[in-house]
Amino acid sequence: MTFTRSPRSVVLCLALWALTPVLSPAASETFDPPALYLTWQRDPTTTMTVLWQTVDEAKTELYFRPAGSTNGWQAAPGKARPLPGSVRTLHAVELTGLLPRTDYEFCFWPGERAFRFRTMPRDLAQPLRFVNGGDVYHDRKWMDTMNELAGKLDPAFVVLGGDLAYSLGGTNKVENMERWDAYFDSWKQKAVTPDGRLVPMVVTIGNHEVMGSLKPPPKQGFAYYALFPFPGPQGYNALDVGNYLSLLLLDSAHTHPIEGAQSEWLEQTLAKRQAVPHLFPVYHVPAWPSYRSADASVSKMIRDLWCPLFEKYGVKVAFEHHDHTFKRTLPIRGGKMDPQGITYLGDGAWGVKMRNPALAKPRWYIAKAGMIRHLYLVTLYPKARHILAINDNGQVFDEVYQEVN
Repeated sequence: MTFTRSPRSVVLCLALWALTPVLSPAASETFDPPALYLTWQRDPTTTMTVLWQTVDEAKTELYFRPAGSTNGWQAAPGKARPLPGSVRTLHAVELTGLLPRTDYEFCFWPGERAFRFRTMPRDLAQPLRFVNGGDVYHDRKWMDTMNELAGKLDPAFVVLGGDLAYSLGGTNKVENMERWDAYFDSWKQKAVTPDGRLVPMVVTIGNHEVMGSLKPPPKQGFAYYALFPFPGPQGYNALDVGNYLSLLLLDSAHTHPIEGAQSEWLEQTLAKRQAVPHLFPVYHVPAWPSYRSADASVSKMIRDLWCPLFEKYGVKVAFEHHDHTFKRTLPIRGGKMDPQGITYLGDGAWGVKMRNPALAKPRWYIAKAGMIRHLYLVTLYPKARHILAINDNGQVFDEVYQEVN
């Protein structure tokens, strides 16, 4: 069942917005990389992948331990490679064998500045929060504001649905790597929780991560694929957390076709996860756009090939992006309004110039839309999910509550 109700969490969100994050104190600031971010390649309850960039630092190793531990630091070696199109080197260390729902600290040399993260819980004994958004960086001020808001909401992670740094656009022949530099600088400085933890980032690909138009080969998105080890070269993947959450990170025809292998993989993946209570597809181009034409080829193909699979295997919420608006659809099933259908949330308005959906042709499936820069705060419970739409002033302006069967 899907229904909306008047927001009751404004005070909580505004209180969180007012908090100021403070990074963990450290003995020195000897090495502080210009880009530092976290993601996962596999089980988020027991692993964390740490990535950082340097210009002239050759060492690829970090030291970690449970936060507050008096035990010595454990060394973790990694791998490094030149970042294509940049003077920087990308370093990566995957930490494994970690404890679930545990705070860890890491540094690049004992005695230097320490950073913190938290692994995911194995179950929903306590509510879990994550943030969704997309279309991140037109203007640095807008991006900083939203990254800071995301951090202050204290999420377990943020999932971003493509068009991250806008390093490419349409016919660009050269990727603007300085856009990526600014993107990661903002994330490192702003996407920090009130208690000083770095927020992991999970991503999907958008059209501004690739050169050219639809369906270029993955090599046309070389920076994206170099920077993010997940979803990986396949371009689409599932991230499973315990037995309660699965994120299906999809490629809406940017470097992999919707039809064929990806749709076959999607059905197989959904079929294996029918018992997962919280199942969220995340992709860039919307099946049910709020601003662009609903007759566009990619949107139609997603409605034809993916939406029936979502319906067949029990998806109740899908996150869409790309249109630079706020959107909530009516619950949809079989191409029409159905109380048992799927609510599609979007439409990619993190740090970009807004479009006005009121100027678009009226669409029967839109429940609410507007020119609102926003993110979604998703709270998961064993038998329910609660999703708040929060604008760039930290105000709740829409919500969805669903009970889980």
